[in-house]
Amino acid sequence: MITDVNYFLRRYIQAEDDFLDIMDYINITENWNDPCYKIGSSKLMDFCLKVCTEIETLFREILNSTRFDSHQDISRKRNNQNINVYMDVIEPVYELGKYSVFFLQGRMEIWPFLNFNTQTPEWFKIYSKYKHNKLELLKRWNIKASIHALSAFLILAINHPTIDGKNFISNSVFQRVLDLISARPRFSLPPT
Repeated sequence: MITDVNYFLRRYIQAEDDFLDIMDYINITENWNDPCYKIGSSKLMDFCLKVCTEIETLFREILNSTRFDSHQDISRKRNNQNINVYMDVIEPVYELGKYSVFFLQGRMEIWPFLNFNTQTPEWFKIYSKYKHNKLELLKRWNIKASIHALSAFLILAINHPTIDGKNFISNSVFQRVLDLISARPRFSLPPT
């Protein structure tokens, strides 16, 4: 049974609340090279585990959807899910690498799955490598990775299998951190 998209949108809103709480203590700029983006903390590490676990769950939901039933060797791939399987199976269909969202506080466009057809995103590498070693994750996870992971979470949520073939209405999620109206590809505007 596929979990409804609303579950993930609620979880996204909770993650957004957590991120905003963290942001109360950090002055964000419009420059990725600013030291503010290198800040890490135990709160950010916890944020990483929460958001990236949801991302992995969403990848599983997408891969396990009927959309991929006819994909070559899908049973083996579903039984051995990892980022390479997602890149191989999901990316050609969903083209996640073409999605961006706009980070409101930094006034920057975020591409969390840039070049996803050929490489694992840096934020996912950090999470995947250190998720079972919290002390190392604490050293390596930072604000920049958090913003990219939150962006990835939203992009995967709005591509949930239960909305396949339907328009996603961008005002169905709060946009306090990430803006979908300025995102790519363009999302539906609310009905007038």
